[in-house]
Amino acid sequence: MIDKLLIAFKSIGKNKNRNFLTMLGIIIGIACVIAILAVGDGFTKTMTKGMGTHNDSGRVTISFETSSYDDSTSGFTQNDVSSIESLSGVDHVKLDSSSQEASAKVQYKTKHETTSLNKAPKHLNLYKGNDTTIYSDDSSNVFISHGLANRLFKGGNALNRAMIIDGNVFIVRGIYKISDFNYRPDIYVSKTVFKQLFAGQITKDLARIYVQPGVNKKSVGKRAVKQMKKFGEDKKMGSYSVSNPDQMSKTFTKMMNYITYFVALVAGISLLIAGIGVMNVMYITVSERRKEIGIRRAFGATSNDIRSQFLIESVVLCVIGGLVGIICGYGLVAIINAFLPFKAIVTVYSLLLSISVSTAVGLIFGFIPSNKAAQSPLVGLLKEE
Repeated sequence: MIDKLLIAFKSIGKNKNRNFLTMLGIIIGIACVIAILAVGDGFTKTMTKGMGTHNDSGRVTISFETSSYDDSTSGFTQNDVSSIESLSGVDHVKLDSSSQEASAKVQYKTKHETTSLNKAPKHLNLYKGNDTTIYSDDSSNVFISHGLANRLFKGGNALNRAMIIDGNVFIVRGIYKISDFNYRPDIYVSKTVFKQLFAGQITKDLARIYVQPGVNKKSVGKRAVKQMKKFGEDKKMGSYSVSNPDQMSKTFTKMMNYITYFVALVAGISLLIAGIGVMNVMYITVSERRKEIGIRRAFGATSNDIRSQFLIESVVLCVIGGLVGIICGYGLVAIINAFLPFKAIVTVYSLLLSISVSTAVGLIFGFIPSNKAAQSPLVGLLKEE
């Protein structure tokens, strides 16, 4: 096997220019597939990260949806918690909210707007401003988005300006930008301010039910929904249902994977054309080495030996093209990342797929020329032309 590989490399080295042009189609095809898969995987990861991840092991979640868009007070109560905990198989229940943001009316001079608001994270990358943190006991400072700053202050300098939020005066201490693929509210306030002024808007519309070991979560969820439809304090204000927080993320990921693979398949058509080029070169190689084949056959080489030799050369040619294509793909992804608002990611899966496809092209399109060489009659091979 090693001898055949050495012969393959030697044969490819004798016709560097011809073989490079043959590999070019494979290089371009693999590089394009790598880049497309990287963009698709990067976009999917960025979007699903924004949706959040959930650990539903040992628990089931039921949600409450109000029948009126204006109703921001209905949800689960402590009496509902007690009612659910009375069900068999339920260990305990915790209430939560599907949205941690509040709605706020903001004003600067004569400009009014209603927007979203939340408590500030520990650190925030600012577009303008110095301090990246609003401390929990800070009652006067806020961070606002670049978009809100443009809308309220009409492109002017918003830093250190006073603005009114739900009747309270705050000072703009920082401005941040919101990426097209990362959702953020337009205003961040301190935790104390959020708790005092806005937390009342956050309704408990999720009941996370922790089930006892060995209990069927699906069954508990159905019985909990039935219990709430009968005894829920806000049952007339809306409806209850079993919630699957990860379903949207899984559906989106699945859809994006289908789209990415389809586009990659279209780009991979160039590999079909490259495979035809490989087949053509292998036919030429077989024709040029008829005497070599005849001599090997005369010294006892079998048809399988001849077939495997040329098949190995075809595979080696395509694998080399695939490896160069992967390197070019990395370079292409690096260039693309300079222009994308998210990071394209080259995964191990895409690398394995590229090598597998390159090998398959070599096997499929190298088989017919290799088989022709193996079946050539000895007399015809040694005959002088």
